[in-house]
Amino acid sequence: MKIGRYPALVIMLLALVGAFAPPCAAAVPWQDAEALRSETAATQRLLFRAPDDLARRDMSARIERVRRLWTDRLQAAYRLGAADAVAPIDDAVDDFAAALSEWNAAAASAARARLWTALLDGAVNATLTALDEGRSEDAAQWLNIREYARTSRDTAATIAMREVLARRLEPAKAREVIEAELLGVYAGELRRSIAESRSHLASGYPVQFAHALARASGLRDLLSDNIAARIGHQQAEAIKAALAEAGSRPSGSADPVLARLETSLATYSPTSLSPEDRERRVRLLSRFIGLVPVEYEKGVRDGAVTIPFEYFEAGLFRDRAAMLFGDLGADLAARSPQAFERLGTILAEMETVIDGKGDEDRVRALSQEAIQSIADTYGLSSEGGYRLALGMLPDLFDEILLVAEAGDWEEAELKRLEAYALFDPDIEQRLMPRAPALALKMEADFWEGSASEAGLGRLIADKGPQVVLRQVVERMKAATVQAHTILDSQLSSLGAFLQSLAILVREGLEAVLVLACMIGALKAGGTPAGGLLGWRLPVSGGVSAALLASFALWLAVGKLFDMSTLQRELLEGATALLAAGVLLYVTHWIFRKAYVGDWLAHIRRKAEMASGPGEIATMFGGLTVFGLAFLVVFREGFETVLFYEALLADAPAMPVLGGLVVGAVLAVAVAYLMLGLEARLPVKAFFRVTGALLALMSVTLVGNGIRGLQTAALVPATPVSWFPDQPWLQLYFGLYPVAEALFAQLLITALLLLSVIWLLGARSRAAPVS
Repeated sequence: MKIGRYPALVIMLLALVGAFAPPCAAAVPWQDAEALRSETAATQRLLFRAPDDLARRDMSARIERVRRLWTDRLQAAYRLGAADAVAPIDDAVDDFAAALSEWNAAAASAARARLWTALLDGAVNATLTALDEGRSEDAAQWLNIREYARTSRDTAATIAMREVLARRLEPAKAREVIEAELLGVYAGELRRSIAESRSHLASGYPVQFAHALARASGLRDLLSDNIAARIGHQQAEAIKAALAEAGSRPSGSADPVLARLETSLATYSPTSLSPEDRERRVRLLSRFIGLVPVEYEKGVRDGAVTIPFEYFEAGLFRDRAAMLFGDLGADLAARSPQAFERLGTILAEMETVIDGKGDEDRVRALSQEAIQSIADTYGLSSEGGYRLALGMLPDLFDEILLVAEAGDWEEAELKRLEAYALFDPDIEQRLMPRAPALALKMEADFWEGSASEAGLGRLIADKGPQVVLRQVVERMKAATVQAHTILDSQLSSLGAFLQSLAILVREGLEAVLVLACMIGALKAGGTPAGGLLGWRLPVSGGVSAALLASFALWLAVGKLFDMSTLQRELLEGATALLAAGVLLYVTHWIFRKAYVGDWLAHIRRKAEMASGPGEIATMFGGLTVFGLAFLVVFREGFETVLFYEALLADAPAMPVLGGLVVGAVLAVAVAYLMLGLEARLPVKAFFRVTGALLALMSVTLVGNGIRGLQTAALVPATPVSWFPDQPWLQLYFGLYPVAEALFAQLLITALLLLSVIWLLGARSRAAPVS
């Protein structure tokens, strides 16, 4: 296009570009800030190459790109929103370019840290200024240039900004929330940078040391006014001087200065804590310290990482504890200087042991000492219980939303698993006896959800959409509030009795029916009760072994080792599938007697062969009976013990015991009625009734087994809309509205039907033996 032909159009376009380009650049600085951060990191990595002509040409091009990112794209926005930050950023860019040109890795690393902290400093001021002036949209853009906390409270600012944009919160109130969070995050990062400086210094890593120390200096500049206001101008100046001294000293003599810095900052808290906030942080501190050995012992064995996720969790919980310790520093030091000093030492030693994959017993001993010290200092119970877990879940849900909106889906999945580890066992085991439908609904929402309402696991795996993810988070937070209300309500004696009765009926009836059907079938077929070839020994042995194993596992998990949520789900799912496999064999065996009718002749042959090779077959039958009795009782036994333990924590003991006794009587009565059918019905009719019941139990066990493997994250779960999502179907029949479980149950049903069809065909081909 020639300008002369369309002068008015060209002038109009240029005017539009000139009018709109600067505001757009100023309105969306965070994308350019992230680009600058990534580009400086990538440029610095070129220093690992030998400085030949090609490398220097590449470096020159990179340096020019960094300068353009700042001068052409970011500088205008900062001049408009955070003018005081422009000069420090200019200096940091120049220093970074000079260090790169000289191939000086340490100086480049330090300049890069100063550049980023200056960008953060300007973003904080721009965010707060925009809120003061009522420019909420601009404030929301500037807030994206930030560091996120390594604790469970890094979402308040994001939520507050979201509420401001929706006009549900005044900007002044949002400013208070956002400023408090940002200052808290950067105070924690300042302490962390100093600790990293000491670590890199001790390890002999000069480049990393330069970066961490420069980062600490930049964060101190960001926090300078707050530090002076909180601990005094003189102390603030001493911290500034100490940072400068640490940078100017020879590498071997900087550690004492850094140690003094840590001591000076130990009592610094950027905001005052209310009594409620202080108590919450104390309980969270105790909780996180207690979780460190639990995760570490699962993730590390003999100096090697065995489960990476558990090892990662141990380090994450230690870091969260360290940040909370920083928040409580001033208060803790005022209450007990000795406890304050010792807790700091414990957290540092924990980090050293975890990083070195050291002794698991040492981590546990440190954790126990720290928890006791916290309890003694604050006069609070060291255990937060389900209330603390319920209090932590909303924060974790918001964190999931936060990191997902930032596009970090891997981190979102880790946080989902962390939240699920709080739900099960802390909440689910306590909620299941009192509100099983809500417990099942919450568990499904952690994973696949339903066909109409997707769950967290499915949405994170599919990476959105964000609107639906936000709806799920809000739904789960509402369910958490409902669970809190239920668990905090006082159980009456009648309620405790009924819930105790429901546990035994729900968890024990399945095992009782299986055992009664199996014993009745053996009796109807003529198997003797006593003796080596009788049914009493393998049945009683299997039941006794299962009960002992259930209590032994409960004791071991509580006292000797920790079983993760996913490990427990795996145990329950695998046990259910094993029981279903044995039961499928037994059901076919019973159907054979019901439809072919050769049972008596079969028993006579076994009796005649009891002293010969046929004894092996008899022993195999005994092992099958023992195995089935063990599996069906053990599958329910361990979980039943956990449910009663949870119920006893909320209810008086006598009504719970009463429900247990009445439930046991009902179970015995059901067994007696089933065995009574054996005496009243013809043998073939009895076999058909018991075979049908055992077939139903096989289908139930398969559904529960697949569901256990799904919640152990070993089998995918695909919700379906054509099957009803009813808690009673799931609790009593193992029928979940997920395709994998339903397909497995359909397959088992087909096998059972084919068994009956094949047996009927066999009967028509040969007359039954009388």
